[in-house]
Order: sequence, then C-alpha cells, then structure tokens
Amino acid sequence: MKLGEKLKANAKYVVLALAVALVAFGVGRCSVGDPEDDEVEDAEEAATEYTCPMHPEVRQPEMGTCPICHMDLVPADEVDGEGDSPGIHLDDYQARLAGVATTRVEEGVVTDELKVFGRVEVDEEAEVDISAWAGGRIEQLDVSASGERVQRGQRLARIYSPKLYSAQRSLVQAVENMEDAEASESQRRVEAARSSVRAARTELRLLGVDERQIDEIEETKQARETIDVFATATGTIQQRHVSAGDYVDEGERILSLAPLDTVWGQLEIYERDLRHVSVGTPVVVDVPALGEEIETRIEFISPDVGERRVARARVVLDNQEGTLKPGMYLNAGVEVSVEGEETLAVPRSAVLWTGHRSLVYLKDDEHDPPAYVPQPVKLGPRMGDRFVIEEGLSAGDVVVKRGAFRIDAELQLVSGPSMTSAVHDAGKMPLTEDETVDVPPEGVEFDPPIEQEQLPKDRELWFCDMGTVEWAQAEEGDGECPICGMDLTHREAASTDEDEANDDHDHDHDHGGHNHAH
Repeated sequence: MKLGEKLKANAKYVVLALAVALVAFGVGRCSVGDPEDDEVEDAEEAATEYTCPMHPEVRQPEMGTCPICHMDLVPADEVDGEGDSPGIHLDDYQARLAGVATTRVEEGVVTDELKVFGRVEVDEEAEVDISAWAGGRIEQLDVSASGERVQRGQRLARIYSPKLYSAQRSLVQAVENMEDAEASESQRRVEAARSSVRAARTELRLLGVDERQIDEIEETKQARETIDVFATATGTIQQRHVSAGDYVDEGERILSLAPLDTVWGQLEIYERDLRHVSVGTPVVVDVPALGEEIETRIEFISPDVGERRVARARVVLDNQEGTLKPGMYLNAGVEVSVEGEETLAVPRSAVLWTGHRSLVYLKDDEHDPPAYVPQPVKLGPRMGDRFVIEEGLSAGDVVVKRGAFRIDAELQLVSGPSMTSAVHDAGKMPLTEDETVDVPPEGVEFDPPIEQEQLPKDRELWFCDMGTVEWAQAEEGDGECPICGMDLTHREAASTDEDEANDDHDHDHDHGGHNHAH
C-alpha cells in the first residue's frame, strides 16, 4: 500500500475513536450529574429532621415512629413552623392516639343535685304540753314512760285538787237551785238559776275539766274528789315531768306530747352551699332505714350558722302510718341551679388551674391540622362534675374535655404558652407571682384550691393544708376544717422588713443609751 493511502486509513480510525470518546463522556456526564447539585441535595437530606407532634423532644434524622407514643413522625419544620398559633397542632388520628377528646360549650340552665344529710325530728309546731289547770296532787298517772303512743281522748292522769272539788260543788248546788226554781214555776228564778249553772260550768271548763266530766257531774249531781286529764291529740309521750303522788302548781306541765302525723326533716347545709338553696327548693329525701324516697320542698332555713359551719334547712314529711321515727338518719338530694337561662358550663376535667388562674384548651379548626390553644377563663361555682364559666368562652366553642393536661405538659416542654407560663390576653394568661388572696376572720373556701404561697404573709392564719389550700380563716375557731374535718394548720404572721428595721433601730437606741449611762 502506498504511503498516502495508509495515512487516509489511519485518519478514519482516529476520528472514529474521538467520536466514541465524546459519546462516552456525554453519557457519563448525564449519568453522574452536576456535582454541585448533588452536594445541595445531600445537604438538604442531611438537614431534614423528624419529630413527634406530641413529644417535640424526640428528634430523628429519618422517618419512623415515636418511641414514646408510637405516633408517626413528621418533618420537624412542619411542627416548629406551625405558625402563629400558641398551641399544639394535631390531626384527628394524632388526637385519638394522644387520648384527646373534646366537647362543645353549650348555653342553658345549669342544675345539680346537692347531697346533704339530716335527721327526723318532732314537729315542734304540733307539740302539746299537758298541764295542770289547777294546783293539786297527782293521784294516778296512766303513762309510765316516755315514748308511749297515746290516742286522742285517752286518760293520762288523775288529779285531786281542792279548788276543782269546790268548783264541782258549786255546779252541783247551781243544778239543785235550778230544779227548785223550775218547780216554783217562777220564770225569774229559773233564769237566775240557769245563769248560775252556766257560770259554774264555765269555771270548771277554765280549770281544764273535760266537757264530758262536766256533763257527768251535772247529771249525777255528785262532786268527784279527783279529775281526769285526757290527751288532747294523738302522738307520742316525749317527756314525763311528774310522778304519782307529786304536787303540782297551776299551769305546771305534767306530760309533753308530740303528734307524729307529720314530722320534720332537719337537713344540714354547709354555709358554702347556702347561696344555692332557698325556701321552696325541691328536695328528694331518702330514708335508709325504710328504703324509700319522699319528694318535698324546703319550708324554712335557719337564719344562723352553727359552730360546725352548717345551717339547718327544714322539710315537712307526712307520717300518717307512723313509720318515720324521730332520730332516724336521712340522706337528701337538693336540686340546685345557677340563676339565668344563658349560663355556660364545661366539664370539670376540662379546666386546668393554679391558684386563681384557670384555663381550658380550645380547638381551633382554622388551622390545618387543628390547633389546641390555651384560653384563660373566669370560673363560677362548681355544679357537680361541671364548672360554670363566667368569662372567657362563648356558646359553640369546642374545648378539650380529656387530655388537656397532656397538651399543657407538651407546651411546657417546648416553652410554649401553658398553665405555668406568663401569657397575655387572647390565649395568654397567668397571674403575677406576688398575687395573694383575702382571708376573712370567719374563713373562706378556695374552689379550686390555691397554693400556700398565695396566702397573705402579714396575718396570723389557720388553714387546711392538703398540698394545696382549700380553706383558710383569720381566727382560730374550733381548729377544724369545715370541708374535710381535719385539724387546721396554724401559721404566725411573718415580720416585715420595716418591723425588722424598727427592731434594729430600737436595739441600737437602747444600746446607745446603755453606753451613755455608763
């Protein structure tokens, strides 16, 4: 082959090799990509963290489940950057796993049943005293002991009284004079004799002689040495004041008789509950000894509160069959309500508090997923398992009724607004640390309880310390908590800095005077 032809053949092989090399480089370039892009993607993957919405302290570099609650982890930036809502964000599935349940705030009349105790007592308005209408001697006493049941008209005692005997003789003489007048057929004498008879009968009646006995004396024309005393009502002998042979003066009590056709139920109402109770309040009385319930109403409330901090509320109970015995124990359910038909209330479990600070967690559906946001509220009275809400909520709001404490704890872990954090108005709340409560001398109940540090330090106090304070008073009283019956804790008033400064000043002054004397 000639030299020119060889050079042309070699050139073809060189071009082909270069083309193959370029193609290979291009394919490799496409498959490998831009190194800078790879570095960015690797950095982004390395920067991604995953966390648990309910346990933000859990951080992992890859997807998985929470080792605490086993919820699916989510990108941390989704939780950390969940916007301006000062709460926890949970979707429905996460809320169920966390045990969070909600309820809607409704408006209406809030009622409750107040459980109280009491006893059956005698109807004092129907109690009767059998007294001696004239002085004399008890010849016979037909009632031997207290507690005996007697019927109306039954003889109770027999009394000898010279005054009664003289009055009987006057009636006998008047009757005899009337008979003589009628025999003389003198109308004038008859009228005078009848007047004398009427006067003698009236005298005996005023001396307590029964009408039947007066008729008997007039018919037989014989004065009896003794006069019988009869029961004026059916009932039970409460007390026997005399014995046979005793002398009694005019008006002195012989027996006390208590009719038991109706009895009283005396219920004990603690002073803190008196605001819910009034005359006419419905009551269902349960008699444990009989196993029956009686519906009635409160007839009277005592105007004073005793040493045990209770007032007595009276109900009247029908007892025609005599099954209710004085002294029996009673349980009663008093129907109480909060005045007003537009009252708001939430379950007791929905409220978190510390001292006077109270909050609930609102479910805010404007966020996706929904946010659970702390909302300060002003509590009214507790009605059973519910709290009346005076301020902070509106009808239709959705609040957490179960799981609120868990949500609050999670917010504390991430330094979010919670029950213990200092927050402001909309969804923000607590008090200043130096806020104290007022304690009157007669005492006050704290519901919900307060911390001991909130009691005034410049006063001598007695309080019930069960971790938190439910009751406090500024006077010693009987030394017992009216709520739980435990002994109250006594705390002396703390001396102030000004007092200590005055003490130091007085000490220096005395010391200086002592030196001067020397």
